[in-house]
Amino acid sequence: MKLSVYDPIEIKQLIDQMLGIYDLVRLVDPDECRVLELDEKGRYKPSKECYTVWSTKQRCANCSSYKACHSETRVEKNEYFQNKTFHILSVPLEISNPDGINNRCVMECITIREGIDESVDLTRDGIISTEESMLLDSLTGVYNSDGFYKFVRQSILNEPDSEWAIIIYDVVKFKMINDIFGRDKGNAVLIRFADILRNKLIDNEVCGRLKGDRFALLIHADRFNDGFVISDHQEFSGLINENLFKMNVQAGVYFVTNKLMPIPSMCDRALIALGTIKNDITHHVSIFNENMLEKMIKEQHIIDECEKAIAEGEFQIYLQPQVEEDGKIAGAEALARWIRPNGEIVPPREFISILEKSDLIVKLDTCIWEQAARKLRDWKDSDKKDLYISVNISPKDFFHIDVYDFFEKLVKKYDIDKSKLKLEITETLMMNDAIKQLALVNKLHENGFEIEIDDFGKGFSSLSLLKDLSADTLKIDMEFLRETDNSKKSESILGSVISMSDSLDMNVITEGIETKDQFDRMIRLGCHSFQGFYFARPMPVESFEELFENNKGIIV
Repeated sequence: MKLSVYDPIEIKQLIDQMLGIYDLVRLVDPDECRVLELDEKGRYKPSKECYTVWSTKQRCANCSSYKACHSETRVEKNEYFQNKTFHILSVPLEISNPDGINNRCVMECITIREGIDESVDLTRDGIISTEESMLLDSLTGVYNSDGFYKFVRQSILNEPDSEWAIIIYDVVKFKMINDIFGRDKGNAVLIRFADILRNKLIDNEVCGRLKGDRFALLIHADRFNDGFVISDHQEFSGLINENLFKMNVQAGVYFVTNKLMPIPSMCDRALIALGTIKNDITHHVSIFNENMLEKMIKEQHIIDECEKAIAEGEFQIYLQPQVEEDGKIAGAEALARWIRPNGEIVPPREFISILEKSDLIVKLDTCIWEQAARKLRDWKDSDKKDLYISVNISPKDFFHIDVYDFFEKLVKKYDIDKSKLKLEITETLMMNDAIKQLALVNKLHENGFEIEIDDFGKGFSSLSLLKDLSADTLKIDMEFLRETDNSKKSESILGSVISMSDSLDMNVITEGIETKDQFDRMIRLGCHSFQGFYFARPMPVESFEELFENNKGIIV
Protein backbone atom coordinates (compact mmCIF):
# COMPACT_ATOMS: atom_id res chain seq x y z
CA MET A 1 0.00 0.00 0.00
CA LYS A 2 1.10 3.62 -0.50
CA LEU A 3 1.58 5.26 2.87
CA SER A 4 -0.61 8.21 3.77
CA VAL A 5 1.36 11.41 4.36
CA TYR A 6 0.32 13.85 7.11
CA ASP A 7 1.83 17.02 8.44
CA PRO A 8 2.48 16.98 12.23
CA ILE A 9 -0.60 19.05 13.08
CA GLU A 10 -2.86 16.65 11.14
CA ILE A 11 -1.36 13.72 13.06
CA LYS A 12 -1.95 15.49 16.37
CA GLN A 13 -5.62 15.98 15.41
CA LEU A 14 -5.89 12.38 14.24
CA ILE A 15 -4.51 11.02 17.52
CA ASP A 16 -6.94 13.21 19.52
CA GLN A 17 -9.83 11.75 17.49
CA MET A 18 -8.63 8.15 17.93
CA LEU A 19 -8.40 8.59 21.72
CA GLY A 20 -12.19 8.56 21.74
CA ILE A 21 -12.11 4.98 20.40
CA TYR A 22 -8.98 3.39 21.89
CA ASP A 23 -7.53 3.27 25.41
CA LEU A 24 -4.18 4.54 24.24
CA VAL A 25 -3.05 6.09 20.93
CA ARG A 26 0.55 7.07 20.33
CA LEU A 27 3.07 7.72 17.60
CA VAL A 28 6.24 5.61 17.55
CA ASP A 29 9.43 5.40 15.54
CA PRO A 30 10.02 1.62 15.27
CA ASP A 31 13.58 2.00 13.95
CA GLU A 32 14.63 3.86 17.09
CA CYS A 33 12.14 2.03 19.30
CA ARG A 34 10.93 5.34 20.76
CA VAL A 35 7.71 7.24 21.27
CA LEU A 36 7.35 10.47 19.26
CA GLU A 37 5.90 13.28 21.36
CA LEU A 38 3.74 15.93 19.68
CA ASP A 39 3.23 19.34 21.27
CA GLU A 40 0.25 21.67 20.76
CA LYS A 41 1.88 23.18 17.66
CA GLY A 42 2.36 19.78 16.09
CA ARG A 43 6.13 19.66 16.54
CA TYR A 44 7.43 16.20 17.29
CA LYS A 45 10.54 14.84 18.96
CA PRO A 46 11.75 11.39 20.07
CA SER A 47 11.01 10.60 23.68
CA LYS A 48 11.07 7.49 25.87
CA GLU A 49 11.57 3.97 24.59
CA CYS A 50 8.38 2.56 23.17
CA TYR A 51 8.03 -0.63 25.21
CA THR A 52 6.25 1.34 27.94
CA VAL A 53 3.08 -0.73 27.86
CA TRP A 54 4.14 -4.33 27.44
CA SER A 55 7.24 -6.41 27.90
CA THR A 56 9.29 -7.74 25.00
CA LYS A 57 12.77 -9.20 24.80
CA GLN A 58 12.83 -9.48 21.02
CA ARG A 59 12.26 -5.97 19.83
CA CYS A 60 12.56 -6.62 16.08
CA ALA A 61 11.66 -10.27 15.90
CA ASN A 62 8.15 -9.76 17.20
CA CYS A 63 7.45 -6.03 17.06
CA SER A 64 4.17 -5.40 15.25
CA SER A 65 4.99 -1.74 14.63
CA TYR A 66 8.39 -2.58 13.14
CA LYS A 67 6.69 -5.07 10.82
CA ALA A 68 3.99 -2.55 9.90
CA CYS A 69 6.51 0.17 9.13
CA HIS A 70 8.73 -1.97 6.92
CA SER A 71 5.97 -3.89 5.16
CA GLU A 72 3.88 -0.70 4.74
CA THR A 73 0.78 -2.61 5.83
CA ARG A 74 -1.38 -2.55 8.95
CA VAL A 75 -0.48 -5.19 11.52
CA GLU A 76 -2.51 -6.39 14.52
CA LYS A 77 -1.32 -8.47 17.48
CA ASN A 78 -1.83 -9.09 21.18
CA GLU A 79 0.72 -8.43 23.95
CA TYR A 80 0.34 -9.72 27.52
CA PHE A 81 1.45 -7.83 30.64
CA GLN A 82 0.39 -7.98 34.30
CA ASN A 83 -2.51 -10.31 33.50
CA LYS A 84 -3.85 -7.91 30.91
CA THR A 85 -4.27 -8.39 27.15
CA PHE A 86 -3.26 -5.41 25.03
CA HIS A 87 -4.58 -5.48 21.46
CA ILE A 88 -2.34 -3.34 19.24
CA LEU A 89 -3.27 -2.02 15.82
CA SER A 90 -0.14 -0.65 14.12
CA VAL A 91 -0.88 1.75 11.27
CA PRO A 92 2.11 2.88 9.15
CA LEU A 93 2.17 6.46 7.91
CA GLU A 94 4.57 9.26 7.02
CA ILE A 95 5.16 12.67 8.57
CA SER A 96 5.89 15.40 6.04
CA ASN A 97 8.97 17.55 6.51
CA PRO A 98 9.92 20.94 5.02
CA ASP A 99 13.17 19.44 3.63
CA GLY A 100 11.21 17.17 1.29
CA ILE A 101 12.03 13.84 2.93
CA ASN A 102 9.14 12.27 4.80
CA ASN A 103 9.77 10.30 8.00
CA ARG A 104 8.13 6.91 8.38
CA CYS A 105 6.47 6.11 11.66
CA VAL A 106 3.58 4.09 13.10
CA MET A 107 0.44 5.12 14.92
CA GLU A 108 -0.32 2.52 17.59
CA CYS A 109 -3.97 2.17 18.59
CA ILE A 110 -4.12 0.10 21.79
CA THR A 111 -7.12 -1.52 23.45
CA ILE A 112 -6.92 -3.24 26.85
CA ARG A 113 -9.13 -6.32 26.56
CA GLU A 114 -9.48 -7.50 30.15
CA GLY A 115 -10.19 -4.30 32.00
CA ILE A 116 -7.98 -1.45 33.17
CA ASP A 117 -5.92 -1.80 36.31
CA GLU A 118 -5.78 1.74 37.72
CA SER A 119 -2.42 0.94 39.32
CA VAL A 120 -0.81 0.47 35.90
CA ASP A 121 0.54 3.69 34.42
CA LEU A 122 0.34 3.17 30.68
CA THR A 123 2.71 6.06 29.96
CA ARG A 124 5.46 5.26 32.47
CA ASP A 125 9.02 4.54 31.39
CA GLY A 126 10.10 1.16 30.05
CA ILE A 127 9.30 -1.85 32.19
CA ILE A 128 11.83 -4.33 30.84
CA SER A 129 14.52 -3.02 28.51
CA THR A 130 15.64 -4.88 25.42
CA GLU A 131 18.45 -7.29 26.25
CA GLU A 132 21.86 -5.90 25.37
CA SER A 133 22.81 -9.03 23.48
CA MET A 134 19.96 -8.51 21.02
CA LEU A 135 21.53 -5.20 19.99
CA LEU A 136 25.04 -6.49 19.22
CA ASP A 137 26.42 -7.68 15.90
CA SER A 138 27.31 -11.34 16.40
CA LEU A 139 30.44 -11.19 14.20
CA THR A 140 32.17 -7.98 15.24
CA GLY A 141 30.77 -7.27 18.71
CA VAL A 142 29.84 -3.67 17.90
CA TYR A 143 26.19 -2.63 17.86
CA ASN A 144 23.92 -3.85 15.07
CA SER A 145 21.69 -1.33 13.30
CA ASP A 146 19.02 -1.49 16.02
CA GLY A 147 21.59 -0.99 18.75
CA PHE A 148 23.25 1.85 16.86
CA TYR A 149 19.97 3.73 16.44
CA LYS A 150 19.07 3.20 20.10
CA PHE A 151 22.36 4.32 21.61
CA VAL A 152 22.93 7.20 19.21
CA ARG A 153 19.64 8.63 20.40
CA GLN A 154 20.63 7.99 24.01
CA SER A 155 23.95 9.80 23.51
CA ILE A 156 22.26 12.81 21.96
CA LEU A 157 19.80 12.94 24.86
CA ASN A 158 22.66 12.58 27.37
CA GLU A 159 24.55 15.52 25.84
CA PRO A 160 21.85 17.86 24.45
CA ASP A 161 24.31 20.76 24.03
CA SER A 162 26.96 18.79 22.12
CA GLU A 163 27.39 18.87 18.35
CA TRP A 164 27.57 15.51 16.59
CA ALA A 165 28.63 13.90 13.33
CA ILE A 166 27.59 10.57 11.85
CA ILE A 167 30.07 8.77 9.60
CA ILE A 168 29.09 5.85 7.35
CA TYR A 169 31.95 3.68 6.06
CA ASP A 170 32.02 1.34 3.09
CA VAL A 171 34.83 -1.07 2.16
CA VAL A 172 35.22 -0.61 -1.60
CA LYS A 173 34.51 -3.82 -3.55
CA PHE A 174 34.37 -5.89 -0.37
CA LYS A 175 32.69 -8.71 -2.31
CA MET A 176 35.98 -9.22 -4.15
CA ILE A 177 37.72 -9.96 -0.83
CA ASN A 178 35.26 -12.79 -0.20
CA ASP A 179 35.57 -14.02 -3.79
CA ILE A 180 39.39 -13.93 -3.93
CA PHE A 181 40.42 -14.78 -0.37
CA GLY A 182 37.36 -16.57 1.01
CA ARG A 183 34.64 -15.68 3.51
CA ASP A 184 36.83 -16.37 6.56
CA LYS A 185 39.32 -13.75 5.41
CA GLY A 186 36.47 -11.36 4.66
CA ASN A 187 35.12 -11.84 8.18
CA ALA A 188 38.60 -11.21 9.60
CA VAL A 189 38.71 -7.88 7.73
CA LEU A 190 35.30 -6.89 9.15
CA ILE A 191 36.35 -7.80 12.69
CA ARG A 192 39.60 -5.83 12.37
CA PHE A 193 37.73 -2.88 10.87
CA ALA A 194 35.26 -2.86 13.77
CA ASP A 195 38.18 -2.88 16.25
CA ILE A 196 39.83 0.07 14.48
CA LEU A 197 36.62 2.10 14.63
CA ARG A 198 35.81 1.13 18.21
CA ASN A 199 39.26 2.23 19.39
CA LYS A 200 38.59 5.73 18.08
CA LEU A 201 35.66 6.36 20.43
CA ILE A 202 35.43 8.39 23.63
CA ASP A 203 32.52 8.75 26.08
CA ASN A 204 29.02 8.69 24.56
CA GLU A 205 30.34 8.01 21.05
CA VAL A 206 28.86 4.97 19.29
CA CYS A 207 30.04 2.39 16.74
CA GLY A 208 27.78 0.05 14.77
CA ARG A 209 27.72 -2.33 11.84
CA LEU A 210 24.59 -1.48 9.84
CA LYS A 211 24.88 -4.38 7.39
CA GLY A 212 27.50 -6.24 5.36
CA ASP A 213 30.64 -4.13 5.12
CA ARG A 214 28.84 -0.92 6.08
CA PHE A 215 29.80 0.54 9.47
CA ALA A 216 28.71 3.72 11.25
CA LEU A 217 30.09 6.02 13.93
CA LEU A 218 28.56 8.76 16.03
CA ILE A 219 31.32 11.12 17.17
CA HIS A 220 31.53 14.60 18.63
CA ALA A 221 31.63 16.94 15.65
CA ASP A 222 34.69 18.85 16.84
CA ARG A 223 36.70 15.60 16.84
CA PHE A 224 36.18 14.92 13.14
CA ASN A 225 39.42 15.00 11.15
CA ASP A 226 41.27 12.99 8.52
CA GLY A 227 42.05 10.33 11.11
CA PHE A 228 38.43 9.23 10.97
CA VAL A 229 38.66 8.58 7.24
CA ILE A 230 40.42 5.27 6.85
CA SER A 231 42.03 4.50 3.50
CA ASP A 232 44.77 1.91 2.99
CA HIS A 233 45.01 1.84 6.79
CA GLN A 234 48.16 0.29 8.25
CA GLU A 235 46.13 -1.82 10.68
CA PHE A 236 44.89 -3.86 7.71
CA SER A 237 48.40 -4.88 6.68
CA GLY A 238 48.99 -8.61 6.83
CA LEU A 239 45.32 -9.50 6.60
CA ILE A 240 45.30 -9.94 2.84
CA ASN A 241 47.80 -10.21 0.00
CA GLU A 242 48.25 -6.54 -0.93
CA ASN A 243 49.65 -7.49 -4.34
CA LEU A 244 46.26 -8.96 -5.23
CA PHE A 245 43.96 -6.49 -3.50
CA LYS A 246 44.53 -3.03 -2.08
CA MET A 247 42.21 -2.08 0.77
CA ASN A 248 40.22 1.07 0.11
CA VAL A 249 37.58 2.55 2.41
CA GLN A 250 35.24 5.44 1.67
CA ALA A 251 33.14 7.48 4.08
CA GLY A 252 30.10 9.73 4.00
CA VAL A 253 29.68 12.29 6.79
CA TYR A 254 26.60 14.08 8.11
CA PHE A 255 27.07 16.85 10.69
CA VAL A 256 23.87 16.69 12.72
CA THR A 257 21.95 19.92 12.29
CA ASN A 258 18.58 18.64 13.49
CA LYS A 259 18.86 16.52 16.63
CA LEU A 260 15.16 15.64 16.54
CA MET A 261 15.52 13.97 13.16
CA PRO A 262 15.12 10.15 13.28
CA ILE A 263 18.52 8.46 13.49
CA PRO A 264 17.92 6.41 10.28
CA SER A 265 17.31 9.71 8.46
CA MET A 266 20.61 11.04 9.78
CA CYS A 267 22.30 7.90 8.46
CA ASP A 268 20.51 8.34 5.13
CA ARG A 269 22.15 11.72 4.73
CA ALA A 270 25.59 10.28 5.38
CA LEU A 271 24.77 7.55 2.85
CA ILE A 272 23.72 10.18 0.29
CA ALA A 273 27.14 11.80 0.72
CA LEU A 274 28.84 8.40 0.41
CA GLY A 275 26.92 7.69 -2.77
CA THR A 276 28.41 10.75 -4.49
CA ILE A 277 31.89 9.13 -4.46
CA LYS A 278 30.80 5.52 -4.83
CA ASN A 279 32.54 4.97 -8.18
CA ASP A 280 35.39 7.44 -7.64
CA ILE A 281 38.34 5.75 -5.95
CA THR A 282 40.31 9.02 -5.96
CA HIS A 283 38.07 10.40 -3.18
CA HIS A 284 37.77 8.84 0.25
CA VAL A 285 35.34 11.14 2.06
CA SER A 286 32.29 13.19 1.19
CA ILE A 287 30.46 15.56 3.55
CA PHE A 288 26.71 15.93 3.18
CA ASN A 289 25.21 19.20 2.01
CA GLU A 290 21.68 20.16 1.08
CA ASN A 291 22.49 20.22 -2.65
CA MET A 292 23.05 16.47 -2.45
CA LEU A 293 19.60 16.05 -0.95
CA GLU A 294 18.02 18.19 -3.66
CA LYS A 295 19.77 16.14 -6.34
CA MET A 296 18.63 12.88 -4.74
CA ILE A 297 15.03 14.10 -4.53
CA LYS A 298 15.18 15.16 -8.18
CA GLU A 299 16.59 11.78 -9.20
CA GLN A 300 13.91 9.96 -7.22
CA HIS A 301 11.28 12.09 -8.94
CA ILE A 302 12.69 11.06 -12.32
CA ILE A 303 12.68 7.40 -11.28
CA ASP A 304 9.03 7.67 -10.20
CA GLU A 305 8.14 9.39 -13.48
CA CYS A 306 10.04 6.80 -15.53
CA GLU A 307 8.31 3.89 -13.85
CA LYS A 308 4.93 5.36 -14.76
CA ALA A 309 6.16 6.23 -18.28
CA ILE A 310 7.32 2.66 -18.93
CA ALA A 311 3.97 1.29 -17.79
CA GLU A 312 2.11 3.74 -20.05
CA GLY A 313 4.26 3.09 -23.13
CA GLU A 314 6.01 6.46 -23.31
CA PHE A 315 9.39 4.84 -24.04
CA GLN A 316 9.97 4.00 -27.68
CA ILE A 317 12.89 2.69 -29.71
CA TYR A 318 14.82 4.99 -32.00
CA LEU A 319 17.06 3.36 -34.59
CA GLN A 320 20.50 4.58 -35.63
CA PRO A 321 21.69 3.00 -38.89
CA GLN A 322 24.84 0.90 -39.07
CA VAL A 323 26.30 0.97 -42.57
CA GLU A 324 28.96 -0.78 -44.63
CA GLU A 325 31.73 1.12 -46.40
CA ASP A 326 29.68 1.37 -49.61
CA GLY A 327 26.92 3.13 -47.65
CA LYS A 328 24.57 0.12 -47.54
CA ILE A 329 22.44 -0.05 -44.40
CA ALA A 330 23.14 -3.39 -42.71
CA GLY A 331 21.09 -2.85 -39.57
CA ALA A 332 20.60 -0.48 -36.67
CA GLU A 333 21.17 0.00 -32.97
CA ALA A 334 18.02 0.35 -30.85
CA LEU A 335 18.16 3.30 -28.45
CA ALA A 336 15.58 4.29 -25.85
CA ARG A 337 13.73 7.58 -26.19
CA TRP A 338 11.24 8.98 -23.68
CA ILE A 339 8.42 10.75 -25.50
CA ARG A 340 5.89 12.46 -23.24
CA PRO A 341 2.19 12.58 -24.22
CA ASN A 342 2.64 16.22 -25.35
CA GLY A 343 5.34 15.14 -27.81
CA GLU A 344 8.27 16.42 -25.74
CA ILE A 345 11.36 14.19 -26.05
CA VAL A 346 13.30 13.86 -22.80
CA PRO A 347 17.06 13.74 -23.55
CA PRO A 348 18.62 10.39 -22.56
CA ARG A 349 21.28 12.17 -20.50
CA GLU A 350 18.51 13.22 -18.10
CA PHE A 351 17.39 9.69 -17.21
CA ILE A 352 19.68 6.89 -18.43
CA SER A 353 22.45 7.35 -15.83
CA ILE A 354 19.84 7.70 -13.07
CA LEU A 355 18.02 4.53 -14.11
CA GLU A 356 21.33 2.67 -14.33
CA LYS A 357 21.79 3.32 -10.61
CA SER A 358 18.36 1.85 -9.89
CA ASP A 359 16.76 -1.47 -10.70
CA LEU A 360 14.40 0.32 -13.08
CA ILE A 361 16.97 0.05 -15.89
CA VAL A 362 15.97 -3.62 -16.14
CA LYS A 363 12.35 -2.72 -16.91
CA LEU A 364 13.47 -0.20 -19.50
CA ASP A 365 15.86 -2.66 -21.18
CA THR A 366 13.27 -5.43 -21.43
CA CYS A 367 10.79 -2.92 -22.86
CA ILE A 368 13.29 -1.95 -25.59
CA TRP A 369 14.19 -5.60 -26.33
CA GLU A 370 10.51 -6.40 -26.78
CA GLN A 371 9.97 -3.51 -29.22
CA ALA A 372 13.07 -4.47 -31.22
CA ALA A 373 11.93 -8.10 -31.53
CA ARG A 374 8.44 -7.00 -32.58
CA LYS A 375 9.91 -4.79 -35.30
CA LEU A 376 12.11 -7.62 -36.63
CA ARG A 377 8.96 -9.73 -36.94
CA ASP A 378 7.30 -6.92 -38.93
CA TRP A 379 10.28 -6.87 -41.31
CA LYS A 380 10.36 -10.63 -41.94
CA ASP A 381 8.36 -10.58 -45.19
CA SER A 382 9.46 -7.16 -46.44
CA ASP A 383 12.40 -5.61 -48.26
CA LYS A 384 13.98 -5.13 -44.82
CA LYS A 385 14.09 -8.86 -44.01
CA ASP A 386 17.93 -8.92 -44.04
CA LEU A 387 18.33 -6.09 -41.52
CA TYR A 388 19.33 -6.71 -37.91
CA ILE A 389 18.75 -4.70 -34.72
CA SER A 390 21.32 -4.47 -31.91
CA VAL A 391 20.07 -4.04 -28.34
CA ASN A 392 22.03 -3.08 -25.23
CA ILE A 393 22.31 -5.23 -22.10
CA SER A 394 22.99 -3.39 -18.83
CA PRO A 395 25.03 -4.98 -16.00
CA LYS A 396 22.00 -5.08 -13.69
CA ASP A 397 20.01 -7.12 -16.22
CA PHE A 398 22.09 -10.20 -15.44
CA PHE A 399 21.48 -9.84 -11.70
CA HIS A 400 17.72 -9.38 -11.80
CA ILE A 401 16.44 -11.58 -14.64
CA ASP A 402 17.42 -14.74 -16.47
CA VAL A 403 18.76 -13.01 -19.59
CA TYR A 404 19.24 -16.24 -21.54
CA ASP A 405 15.71 -17.44 -20.82
CA PHE A 406 14.25 -13.99 -21.63
CA PHE A 407 15.85 -13.82 -25.09
CA GLU A 408 15.05 -17.45 -25.89
CA LYS A 409 11.38 -16.80 -25.13
CA LEU A 410 11.46 -13.48 -27.01
CA VAL A 411 12.69 -14.93 -30.33
CA LYS A 412 10.23 -17.81 -29.98
CA LYS A 413 7.33 -15.43 -29.23
CA TYR A 414 7.99 -13.34 -32.36
CA ASP A 415 9.38 -16.18 -34.49
CA ILE A 416 12.51 -14.28 -35.51
CA ASP A 417 16.05 -15.32 -36.44
CA LYS A 418 18.32 -15.10 -33.38
CA SER A 419 21.16 -13.67 -35.46
CA LYS A 420 18.98 -10.68 -36.35
CA LEU A 421 18.67 -9.64 -32.70
CA LYS A 422 22.24 -8.74 -31.77
CA LEU A 423 23.22 -8.32 -28.13
CA GLU A 424 25.57 -5.51 -27.07
CA ILE A 425 27.52 -5.86 -23.82
CA THR A 426 30.24 -3.72 -22.23
CA GLU A 427 33.32 -4.66 -20.26
CA THR A 428 31.60 -3.26 -17.16
CA LEU A 429 29.11 -6.10 -17.40
CA MET A 430 31.90 -8.63 -16.82
CA MET A 431 33.48 -6.91 -13.80
CA ASN A 432 31.20 -8.50 -11.20
CA ASP A 433 31.05 -12.28 -10.97
CA ALA A 434 33.02 -12.56 -14.23
CA ILE A 435 33.01 -16.37 -14.37
CA LYS A 436 29.22 -16.56 -14.18
CA GLN A 437 28.71 -13.75 -16.71
CA LEU A 438 31.21 -15.22 -19.18
CA ALA A 439 29.45 -18.57 -19.05
CA LEU A 440 26.06 -16.96 -19.64
CA VAL A 441 27.22 -14.75 -22.54
CA ASN A 442 29.02 -17.69 -24.16
CA LYS A 443 25.86 -19.76 -23.78
CA LEU A 444 23.89 -17.09 -25.65
CA HIS A 445 26.51 -17.10 -28.41
CA GLU A 446 26.58 -20.89 -28.69
CA ASN A 447 22.82 -20.90 -29.11
CA GLY A 448 22.78 -18.55 -32.08
CA PHE A 449 22.79 -15.00 -30.70
CA GLU A 450 25.45 -12.64 -32.04
CA ILE A 451 27.43 -10.82 -29.34
CA GLU A 452 28.88 -7.33 -29.73
CA ILE A 453 31.40 -5.80 -27.31
CA ASP A 454 30.61 -2.10 -26.99
CA ASP A 455 33.20 0.61 -26.17
CA PHE A 456 36.10 -1.75 -26.80
CA GLY A 457 39.40 -0.29 -25.60
CA LYS A 458 37.96 2.00 -22.93
CA GLY A 459 38.44 -0.53 -20.12
CA PHE A 460 41.56 -2.07 -18.65
CA SER A 461 41.01 -5.73 -19.50
CA SER A 462 39.61 -5.64 -23.03
CA LEU A 463 42.22 -8.01 -24.49
CA SER A 464 41.77 -10.44 -21.61
CA LEU A 465 38.03 -10.32 -22.26
CA LEU A 466 38.55 -11.33 -25.89
CA LYS A 467 40.51 -14.36 -24.78
CA ASP A 468 37.64 -15.81 -22.77
CA LEU A 469 34.53 -14.36 -24.40
CA SER A 470 32.88 -15.62 -27.57
CA ALA A 471 31.94 -12.48 -29.50
CA ASP A 472 31.21 -11.56 -33.12
CA THR A 473 31.76 -7.81 -33.23
CA LEU A 474 33.90 -5.13 -31.59
CA LYS A 475 32.50 -1.61 -31.42
CA ILE A 476 35.17 1.11 -31.21
CA ASP A 477 34.22 4.70 -30.45
CA MET A 478 36.12 7.49 -32.23
CA GLU A 479 36.58 9.08 -28.78
CA PHE A 480 39.16 6.33 -28.20
CA LEU A 481 41.52 8.22 -30.53
CA ARG A 482 40.08 11.71 -30.73
CA GLU A 483 42.59 13.39 -28.40
CA THR A 484 45.48 12.18 -30.57
CA ASP A 485 43.79 12.60 -33.92
CA ASN A 486 47.00 13.15 -35.86
CA SER A 487 49.16 10.64 -34.05
CA LYS A 488 50.69 7.82 -36.07
CA LYS A 489 50.88 5.81 -32.86
CA SER A 490 47.09 6.05 -32.48
CA GLU A 491 46.54 4.85 -36.03
CA SER A 492 48.98 2.01 -35.46
CA ILE A 493 47.06 0.87 -32.36
CA LEU A 494 43.70 1.05 -34.11
CA GLY A 495 45.06 -0.71 -37.19
CA SER A 496 46.40 -3.49 -34.97
CA VAL A 497 43.00 -3.89 -33.28
CA ILE A 498 41.29 -4.17 -36.68
CA SER A 499 43.92 -6.63 -37.91
CA MET A 500 43.55 -8.71 -34.74
CA SER A 501 39.78 -8.76 -35.18
CA ASP A 502 40.16 -10.02 -38.74
CA SER A 503 42.35 -12.87 -37.52
CA LEU A 504 39.70 -13.75 -34.94
CA ASP A 505 36.93 -13.64 -37.58
CA MET A 506 35.33 -10.70 -35.80
CA ASN A 507 33.72 -7.67 -37.38
CA VAL A 508 34.62 -4.12 -36.27
CA ILE A 509 32.11 -1.25 -36.14
CA THR A 510 33.46 2.25 -35.61
CA GLU A 511 30.98 4.42 -33.73
CA GLY A 512 30.91 8.19 -33.55
CA ILE A 513 31.80 8.90 -37.17
CA GLU A 514 30.94 12.57 -37.70
CA THR A 515 32.98 13.64 -40.75
CA LYS A 516 33.94 12.29 -44.16
CA ASP A 517 37.61 12.55 -43.15
CA GLN A 518 37.03 10.19 -40.23
CA PHE A 519 35.08 7.84 -42.48
CA ASP A 520 37.85 7.74 -45.11
CA ARG A 521 40.53 7.33 -42.46
CA MET A 522 38.85 4.29 -40.91
CA ILE A 523 38.38 2.69 -44.33
CA ARG A 524 42.14 3.06 -44.93
CA LEU A 525 42.79 1.32 -41.62
CA GLY A 526 40.67 -1.63 -42.71
CA CYS A 527 37.32 -1.00 -40.99
CA HIS A 528 34.23 -1.89 -43.05
CA SER A 529 31.27 -1.07 -40.76
CA PHE A 530 30.27 2.30 -39.30
CA GLN A 531 27.79 4.23 -37.20
CA GLY A 532 27.54 7.94 -36.48
CA PHE A 533 26.00 11.33 -37.20
CA TYR A 534 27.86 11.50 -40.55
CA PHE A 535 25.37 8.91 -41.83
CA ALA A 536 22.30 9.53 -39.66
CA ARG A 537 21.22 10.42 -36.16
CA PRO A 538 18.98 8.09 -34.12
CA MET A 539 15.45 8.39 -35.52
CA PRO A 540 11.92 7.05 -35.03
CA VAL A 541 11.31 3.62 -36.54
CA GLU A 542 9.03 5.07 -39.22
CA SER A 543 11.75 7.52 -40.30
CA PHE A 544 14.30 4.72 -40.46
CA GLU A 545 12.00 2.67 -42.67
CA GLU A 546 11.39 5.66 -44.96
CA LEU A 547 15.14 6.31 -45.19
CA PHE A 548 15.76 2.70 -46.16
CA GLU A 549 12.99 2.62 -48.77
CA ASN A 550 13.65 6.05 -50.32
CA ASN A 551 17.38 5.47 -50.63
CA LYS A 552 17.10 1.77 -51.54
CA GLY A 553 19.06 0.96 -48.43
CA ILE A 554 22.04 3.17 -49.30
CA ILE A 555 23.37 6.18 -47.33
CA VAL A 556 26.02 8.20 -49.16
